[in-house]
Amino acid sequence: MNPIHLVILWHMHQPQYRDPATGTYVLPWTRLHALKDYWGMIRVLKEFPQVHSTFNVVPSLGAQLEEYASGHFDEPWFATAFRPTGALTPEDKAEILSRAFQLNHEHLMARWPRFVELFQWTQAQGHERAAQTFGERDWRDLQLLSQLAWMDEEYLTNDPVVSSLAQKGSDYSEQDKAELCSKQIELLSRVLPEYRQAASTGQIEISATPFYHPILPLLCDTDIARISNPGTPLPNPAFRHPEDAR
Repeated sequence: MNPIHLVILWHMHQPQYRDPATGTYVLPWTRLHALKDYWGMIRVLKEFPQVHSTFNVVPSLGAQLEEYASGHFDEPWFATAFRPTGALTPEDKAEILSRAFQLNHEHLMARWPRFVELFQWTQAQGHERAAQTFGERDWRDLQLLSQLAWMDEEYLTNDPVVSSLAQKGSDYSEQDKAELCSKQIELLSRVLPEYRQAASTGQIEISATPFYHPILPLLCDTDIARISNPGTPLPNPAFRHPEDAR
């Protein structure tokens, strides 16, 4: 059998979700994927010391991870998810119903029957009716489960606080929410050091792209986007800088 020379390259990319004018994160995906995937991928790799891999960390992702790790960031969904239930405004409740179910239902939501129950009730009644009929217990459970579902598998299994919350399944308290909030900050702070440590041992190599990971064909000529989507809005005049791509 001929040997196969296999290169494993993970492309770790999130666009910049932080509005440069306000400093606010308009979408939560960097935080949520950092909790669910980024730290755990290195931890899993450590179980196979003979396996080497390259991780391409787009700088716009790295910068966001640094800010999240500091614990000083402005992300409305994070703030709403952990806000005391009794202080939720109608706008907060609308955001919870909009955001809480934006996850894989089969692999993440289905682990908790209470989460499924809240989703099905919302689907059957509609957001407006659910917002009127949910009690504090419902809101508190939905707040916590919407965040617990994104926690790393090792935390869900082995961390005393997170695994206890996972097993509890419902009837969460404000103290439970506070503890999960702290665990999220803890996990976010461990992501980049985990990569640094793995790179120092030689098990992984870290590569990078230009800061925002530009799409090279669009960098050469934005009009090329019309090939796949003739109706897409494009800059006028077109942006054409093939020298940047080179």
